[in-house]
Amino acid sequence: MLLFDLLKLWEPTFTPGHAKVHLARHNGKEHPLDVFLEGRFDKWQSWQGKRSFQKEFVVSLIQAGRPTRWLFAGLFRKVGCTSHDEPRPHYIYDLERVAGAEEWVGRLYLDSQYKERHSYPLGTTMAGDLVVRELLSKRLTIGDFPGYKSVNLTKEHLDIVIRQDISTWRSALASVKGIYLITDSATGKLYVGKADGEDGIWGRWRNYAATSHGGNVALKKEFGIEALPERKYDLRFSILEIADLHAMSCEIAARENHWKEVLLTRLHGYNLN
Repeated sequence: MLLFDLLKLWEPTFTPGHAKVHLARHNGKEHPLDVFLEGRFDKWQSWQGKRSFQKEFVVSLIQAGRPTRWLFAGLFRKVGCTSHDEPRPHYIYDLERVAGAEEWVGRLYLDSQYKERHSYPLGTTMAGDLVVRELLSKRLTIGDFPGYKSVNLTKEHLDIVIRQDISTWRSALASVKGIYLITDSATGKLYVGKADGEDGIWGRWRNYAATSHGGNVALKKEFGIEALPERKYDLRFSILEIADLHAMSCEIAARENHWKEVLLTRLHGYNLN
């Protein structure tokens, strides 16, 4: 199913010819996904350096992980536009959310074949693209730390947690050592790892956010520089067990070995030792 087919159902007056699409990508200063999760997206989008939205409707999408994956951020109707000169020439758009599409905001993931860098294509350009791939049961959010037994982060969400330095996550993960599990959702392969440094699991996962492989040989081969850029977004992070920060490294290593044997990650996963 195509997004534009759904848009016509949600708003009967909508047509591709009367729409612009906003492909919100990282602008070098802040990531639009962070802005969305913080509740600032509408105001952030309204500020434009050019006349980007010279159509009745704006279909707003946020790049989510791989370059071809987009999160539906809303359908907007343009109410007005004002020009400003300070601090530099720009335009402030008055964009009103279309109520019929609100139920799907932050829940609908789309795949696109659009490869151009232009971030404001015409609706007619994208009408035959943007295939619906996933519908979340509830709106995407990165809330407070849910408890060690409930951690289940995608790589995309881990990056957000680390980038935003969310205090409840940092406090919880930095206060324990432990054994964690990385799942490759594309192949089903597992990797069991240990966090035994002074910054606990937080310090170890911060490394994964930066590199995707954490220095592990097998993961580096699969998710390193030579891998497809989008492969890292197949990773999921969870916690098998935790230990006190004063636990000895040999204790942590013994528990890591236990889980490797239980989950057979040397035979069927990414653990090589």
